[in-house]
Amino acid sequence: MKRVLLFFAVSAVLSGADPKVLIQQVAGYEFGGDPAAVRELEALAFHTAGSPEAPALEKLLLAGLETARTMAAKDALCRDLAIIGGDAAVSRLAPLLLDPVMAEMARYALERISGAQARAALRGALARTVPPVETGIVVSLGRLRDEASVGAIRKLLASKDAFTAAAAADALANIRGPAARDALLAAPSTPAVSGALLRIAERSNPAEAAGLYRRLSSAGQSEAVQVAALEGWTRVDPKEAAPQLHAALKSGSPRLQGMAVRELARIEGVDLAREIPNVPELARVQIIAALVDSGRSDVRPVLVQGAAGESEPVRIASLNGLAKLGTAADIPMLAGRAAAATGDEQAAARAALGGIPDTAADTAILQALPAAEPKTKVELIRAVGARGIASASDVLLGAAADSNRAVRLESVRALRETAGSRQVPALVALLAKASGDSERRELERTVAAAISRSPGSPIAEVVKAYQSAGDAGVRASLLNVMSAAGNSEALPVVRQALQDSDADIRRAALNALSAWPTPAPLDDLLALARSAGDANRRILALRGYIKLAQIPSNRSSAETAGLLKTAMALATRPEEKRTVLAAVQKVVCPESLEVARSALEDPAVAAEAQLAATTLERELSYVK
Repeated sequence: MKRVLLFFAVSAVLSGADPKVLIQQVAGYEFGGDPAAVRELEALAFHTAGSPEAPALEKLLLAGLETARTMAAKDALCRDLAIIGGDAAVSRLAPLLLDPVMAEMARYALERISGAQARAALRGALARTVPPVETGIVVSLGRLRDEASVGAIRKLLASKDAFTAAAAADALANIRGPAARDALLAAPSTPAVSGALLRIAERSNPAEAAGLYRRLSSAGQSEAVQVAALEGWTRVDPKEAAPQLHAALKSGSPRLQGMAVRELARIEGVDLAREIPNVPELARVQIIAALVDSGRSDVRPVLVQGAAGESEPVRIASLNGLAKLGTAADIPMLAGRAAAATGDEQAAARAALGGIPDTAADTAILQALPAAEPKTKVELIRAVGARGIASASDVLLGAAADSNRAVRLESVRALRETAGSRQVPALVALLAKASGDSERRELERTVAAAISRSPGSPIAEVVKAYQSAGDAGVRASLLNVMSAAGNSEALPVVRQALQDSDADIRRAALNALSAWPTPAPLDDLLALARSAGDANRRILALRGYIKLAQIPSNRSSAETAGLLKTAMALATRPEEKRTVLAAVQKVVCPESLEVARSALEDPAVAAEAQLAATTLERELSYVK
């Protein structure tokens, strides 16, 4: 009596309510109703579980289960009994397993109560129930690893109910033990049975596991099971599994072949290459890829041989492998293949030329360049650029003057990745002598890249060449170089070119200012946009001004908005106004919003102005 009184006192402290009152409240609970009492009673069950007071609460819960008026209440009380229940609860819950309505709740509680009596109750109900109750009991016995139920569960492997049969196989896999294993081995092969045996094999000793895996790797099993079984067999006994893996290589199944290749590459290494002539094309490609992934240097001869084979997919796989495992000795072959092949094979050969990690490959490429025929020379030069071989710049300069146009162009492109200030004079001279516009455009980009790569972006050689050049096309190209380099020392020359007597030079100078990589020429472009005369020139200057105003600088947002406000005032066409409105949205400040609102009354750009204003209003609302 004292213990019961103590229980009620403790309950009052923990939950603030009398357990009897809580159970009475829960008795009428409906799903969707106020769950406060249900939760409070559950919390009390957790607090009381394992304590001397647990039997008292268990007794109250069992009494409540008898008087519960709703399914929701019975469900809640069974859940509480799962937390706190013992043998007393088992005797009251066991009959409920035969009630189709209450069976699931009772099973839930008994499984969590566990213990010998709970397992016996579940076992005893198994033969007296039908699916789905039967299926649920099988699941619970499996989770409880009840070896005494193996005989009953074994019979259910042949159940006409697919869910019950699958649950039986899964339960036996959970129970494991020799009896469970033998029951599965004696059963007809089904996906569920095979899956259960795989699970048992994973937890068995190597000898037993090998026997299970051997059986499951047979041709009568599904591909998925065979793959899993062979992988497991290889883990526990690779020597015994090897013949079956070699058979899988020739099976014609891509899935089995892929697995066999992975496992054999791991256990046999380069010796696996002996199978290449004997297997289908896909398996050959897989073998090469797996050997490459191993990273072993002794794989290289296999790749060289594969690159000379008749199968294009095998050649491509081998070339891709040489990008990782090739050496300087492979450079001539790769260059020749890149020159002769097309499509994916050419791309693979080029990738290998650029990717071979052997440092001696750089030297081999440079040594092969002078005597190479034009197509091969182009590929070697391309590799120089891809590898960024800085020491090759002088060699490339010589090739940039080659009589073959393709060689010249590829050399110029490669120099874009390697040239520095020392090569600028020679590159400028090449630009001045370029035979066509496309070649000159390539040289423009290369000279600019060399200057940009050099400390201080020296521009003197370009300015000097411009001042001495007589050809308008060369002078225009040099103005483009000045613009791309962005050295402010060249600005006076470009400004002077704006007044040149040649219209093409004037246009080139305007384009150079508009493409300048810094905001330095803003005032020049603004003056041109405000000038009288050629309307097209004013439009181009205004576009350049808007572009440069958006280049990041140390200006404040308000100052940038002021520049865009000036541009909006100068804009006479909808095209330039839209450009300003698109730019002003990115400069979040009140001044930008003012610019956007100023265009709301212009019917030609009202929609764009509204969008800009709305965007800025939203962004400004986030700014504190």
